[in-house]
Amino acid sequence: MADSMVSNFECKWNKYFPNKAPIPYLFKYYFQNNWLRVHSLPNSKRYANHAVEIDLLLRRQNQVISDCLTSGIPIFIVSGNYFIGNSSTPSYDQASILQYDFITGSRINLHKLDPKYFDDGESNDSCFIPMFTETVWEPNLHNDLLIKIANDETRAFLISFEKKIIIAPYDGGLDLITEDLDLKNKIRQKYCEMLSKRHDQL
Repeated sequence: MADSMVSNFECKWNKYFPNKAPIPYLFKYYFQNNWLRVHSLPNSKRYANHAVEIDLLLRRQNQVISDCLTSGIPIFIVSGNYFIGNSSTPSYDQASILQYDFITGSRINLHKLDPKYFDDGESNDSCFIPMFTETVWEPNLHNDLLIKIANDETRAFLISFEKKIIIAPYDGGLDLITEDLDLKNKIRQKYCEMLSKRHDQL
């Protein structure tokens, strides 16, 4: 079961996104033409400080995601950990605090995968091991995940290979990656007040 899930995820990821690491902060760099950022709080506020803001953040994020993914659609939730060389101890454990039964994928040497982006000028032995689980999207089902990402406690993203959509929450909002220009324009228009006013759209 675990081996088949690893094979299923890695086969689809490599088919649709060859030579790209499944790491959320890279998506703007990888998918500039298909990327859209939506903020979660008014005035682009980064963190929620009280219950009212937390409720608003969850309501907005669930609404945006539900505009992209129909209820009950299969998705993968993807996280992962960084390692130096062949070490089995992660530099920072992002996955253990999440309440999912993650399956561990193959170790990725980041420099070999993308030498242009990952080059520390020394040993270039930084590695990333993706971890993922297959589940479904339902509004409010993944609120614990959204809150932990919003609080910068961990990093993870949601992907529907069926719709070719990546949704990457971060501490401030959501990054949407889609080739569907109609959907992208719909989200841009519907949530225009939640978009960045900056030139770089961050």
